[in-house]
Amino acid sequence: MQENTVRLQPLQGPLWPLLCRAGFSLLRPQRDFGANSRQFRHQLPAPAVAAISAYQQHFAFAPEAVPLCFYYPLLQRAQLASMLQCQGLRVAGLIHTDNYLEAQQAQTPQMLYGNGPVQIDTALHTENNEKGLYLRVEQQLWQQGQQVLRASSGYLLKKIPRSAAPAAITADLPVQQHHRVLAQIQTQPNAAHRYARLSGDFNPIHLWHWSARLFGQRQPILHGMASAALLCQALPQPLQSLTLRFRKPVYPGSLLQLCQISDVLHHLYDGQRLCLEAELRYWPDAHAFDTH
Repeated sequence: MQENTVRLQPLQGPLWPLLCRAGFSLLRPQRDFGANSRQFRHQLPAPAVAAISAYQQHFAFAPEAVPLCFYYPLLQRAQLASMLQCQGLRVAGLIHTDNYLEAQQAQTPQMLYGNGPVQIDTALHTENNEKGLYLRVEQQLWQQGQQVLRASSGYLLKKIPRSAAPAAITADLPVQQHHRVLAQIQTQPNAAHRYARLSGDFNPIHLWHWSARLFGQRQPILHGMASAALLCQALPQPLQSLTLRFRKPVYPGSLLQLCQISDVLHHLYDGQRLCLEAELRYWPDAHAFDTH
């Protein structure tokens, strides 16, 4: 989406003002999104090396590589800014169902910062499946005219009533019926608050019991991309691509099990609850992040 017909919009500042505006979108008269795709283009300052380093240290990632999940808060800012320009779209309460990230370049923190401003192209359109109507968000991240990352996110707009939906054909199975457990991951009770400070995502569903209950949760839930980062933390090397399907929420303080189902497919469990499915691909070049 590198056409010049889409107006470039500067996007400054943190994520939380966009989240506040998203909350007020509940006051909008709701309208159908329509069949047409909406396209947007935003320019953001390059993240500081200190911000990348703080993320790496929090999740114990190796210092030489920009973690794949680190890009998501940048994409999220452009997503929210784009959604808020769509008249009649109630952004608050959208259910994030899936995410796809694929790096086109292996970047070190110094490269990401040194290459200057980031441009994010965002396209929004709707799609139907057996569960309901979804908002699909396709994104590309560019620096200096070079594509750095491709991404896609899905959000549930309208769920088909359970009586009309096809019967589920799968159910959660005990972890021991799956392939070997790669890692046990203990989440901290304050994990959501810490990730909110790290990413700028202060969505209230993650922070307090009263606000989580307003969104139908019994307690605050961990950010989906924080759970994804914990999964990546337990892997032996950096990823080039990652496909995520968010199945059930992760509650801060839970003990998680990362199970390898195949060479590509991994599951993240809380007890017998399947919380996250991940299909992953490592960089083919073991020296992709060498600086020499």
